Amino acid sequence: MGTLIKQEFYKLFHKTGTWIAIGIMVGLQIAFAIIRMANPDLFTLGDLVTSDFMGGGLVIFLAVAATASIVAQEFQFGTMKQLLYRKYYRSQVFVSKVITMVLYLVFLQVIATAVTVVLSVTTGKYDWLKVVGKHANWETYSISVIGFFLVSLLLLSVVLLLSTLLKSNAAAVATGIVGYFLMYIASGILIALIAKWEFVKWSPFTFLMVGSQLSSESVSKVTQLSTPVMVIGSLAYTALFTVIAYLSFRKRSV
Repeated sequence: MGTLIKQEFYKLFHKTGTWIAIGIMVGLQIAFAIIRMANPDLFTLGDLVTSDFMGGGLVIFLAVAATASIVAQEFQFGTMKQLLYRKYYRSQVFVSKVITMVLYLVFLQVIATAVTVVLSVTTGKYDWLKVVGKHANWETYSISVIGFFLVSLLLLSVVLLLSTLLKSNAAAVATGIVGYFLMYIASGILIALIAKWEFVKWSPFTFLMVGSQLSSESVSKVTQLSTPVMVIGSLAYTALFTVIAYLSFRKRSV
């Protein structure tokens, strides 16, 4: 298993596109820090910190693209046969890919957080220890990262399922990215549906709001679910979609 994970990271980090994408993310963060320094009225420092200087959106964007291609690419280029011929079980190959994507997501967030901390101190003198409301700024940021991570895992489990169903790497990436935006649009529409039909609150789209609810308890009035239930539900749906993805992966011919 360890060998498979190392191979996955080797393939991921030896792609020029991986480093170009990370460079773009860091560059975007720096750009927004500079923009704020030149025009302080455009953004508050607190809002930029919460969004990782706008790099948070790119974290999930890059993770979605990588997840969408990690399975589809193997089948498209025939490299899946080589893995299976080396006496690896499909379950081992699949789990190694899941672990790789989770670690890659963590890696991206660590970079975004590190750049955020540096920029917040050097360009805005952000006080991470200052208490605002119930929490210190660092606690508020940590909660937002946890919420973001839960939402990301749920999204990536769906994207992983899509990647096992599609034959083309490009199609998988495109579908994953489009699906990412559609799921957020659907979560907005869901608010009205929950108000009309309470049972709709148990749909997976509702649990995409777990990050918002962790940051603001008032969101529970919209979801009609407690925060612990939202956390457990998001993890449950993540596990469910991952299991379905595995079953699809097992049945797919090489």
